[in-house]
Amino acid sequence: MRLLIFHGNLSFKATEPVKISVREDADEDEWKTFENCLTVFCAIEATDEGRLSEITQKAADELQLVADRVKVKNIVLYPHAHIFPRKLARPKFAVRILQKLAEELEQRGFSISRTPFGWYKAFKLECYGHPLSESGRSID
Repeated sequence: MRLLIFHGNLSFKATEPVKISVREDADEDEWKTFENCLTVFCAIEATDEGRLSEITQKAADELQLVADRVKVKNIVLYPHAHIFPRKLARPKFAVRILQKLAEELEQRGFSISRTPFGWYKAFKLECYGHPLSESGRSID
C-alpha cells in the first residue's frame, strides 16, 4: 500500500464512473468539504492481497502517528491508483482493505470519511504548509 498524506482542507465531487468491475455509490456533482483533516491518497497494491489484517494494522499505525503529531482527529481516505504502485490490487480487494482501514481507525477514535471507489473526482486540496503537513508512506 502506498499512502500520500496531507494535513489541510479537502473538497471533492464525483464526476463520472471509472470503467471497472467494482464501484461504490456516489452523489455525482455534489461537492463535499472536510476541514482540518488528513487527506490520505491510497493505492492498494497486488502484494497487499492475502495480508488484509497485517497491512491494515500497519497503515493504521502510521496514520495514527501522523494524526497524533499534527493533532487532528478527522481522516479522509481517498482511493488513488496513481501513486506509482508496483501493481494494483484487484478492485474488490482494494475496496475491502479501505473499509477495514476505516473501521480500524474509527476504533482508535478517529472520525473517518471515504471518497467513493471507482469514480473520477474533481478535488481542491489546501495543504497547511507546516513541516508535518506533507508526507508519504509505503506500507510493506
